[in-house]
Amino acid sequence: MKRFAIILVLLFACSLFVATGAVAADNLVNMTHIKTHQIAKKVVKLDCKADKFGSKFNKKFQKYLDHRCLSIVKLSGKTNHFGYDVFNNEYIDYHATVPDVNVWIAEYPFTRFLNIATDETGWWTMVLIKYKNKDLKFSFVYEKEGWITTKCNEITVTDEDNTDIAIQYIDPYYFNLGMKPMVESMIGGPFINAMVVTVGKSWASMHSDLLPHGDPGATVSSDPPLYYPDAIGPIYFNEAVQPDPTYPYTSVDGGVTWINVVLGTYDVTAHKDGVSYETVRFNLTEQDVENGVQLYIASPPDSVQGDNDSDPGEW
Repeated sequence: MKRFAIILVLLFACSLFVATGAVAADNLVNMTHIKTHQIAKKVVKLDCKADKFGSKFNKKFQKYLDHRCLSIVKLSGKTNHFGYDVFNNEYIDYHATVPDVNVWIAEYPFTRFLNIATDETGWWTMVLIKYKNKDLKFSFVYEKEGWITTKCNEITVTDEDNTDIAIQYIDPYYFNLGMKPMVESMIGGPFINAMVVTVGKSWASMHSDLLPHGDPGATVSSDPPLYYPDAIGPIYFNEAVQPDPTYPYTSVDGGVTWINVVLGTYDVTAHKDGVSYETVRFNLTEQDVENGVQLYIASPPDSVQGDNDSDPGEW
């Protein structure tokens, strides 16, 4: 048993398995029909000596993965503490993050109980066992007691690691004491949910200090179209990062929102002469309602990115 644990720990520096035998770590998610313990058992049967770890061992394990058409993919990201400090009357530091946030996959509810959570630095890690060349599409849910449960747009997972996932996780005091009352006053009724995208430059990312990362002068559309009464919007954010119904297109902030969106699947993109934009997909489901999701947010670098590489604040 001890030798088994050593093999696995040395094989995966990121600790795919815990040192208690053939038990998957909390952050390991098996998306195949092959039992996790069967994969682990195969690793033991490779019977590599401690002095033969490294390239030789990796080649053996890679051969096993190739034979089974499996890939092991690392996903990692951070939760950015977003908003305004209503007590100190100042914007929250752009670098601030949120620890102890439970991160799980909406389409695979069992992951909610795997204890995949952000650490003290606001980062989380998830490792997937998947079939090679079979892309996965799913959305992450972020939840923490006292905070606003948030779901991201649909993310495509390939055979390559993706370690720059990010979400703008709104400050609960800012949301409940500032943003929500303002929006309800604006729409003349109760707030149910909001779908938010950032129309960004090609380099836009929550992992970058380049600010503002919005691409000004763009308009957005959804498929199917979202208009009243199906939703209120699109509403563009102004330079002060506030939703402003008087704005006909994006500001340098790049933010856009639809309020009280009916359940369904929506593809959102942007339009601006000379610029090509990506499309993001949101899935709003009955399960989201049951799980208390109120915000649907696509954050850079996985939002409506364009190929405009001009400097911050420029068109």
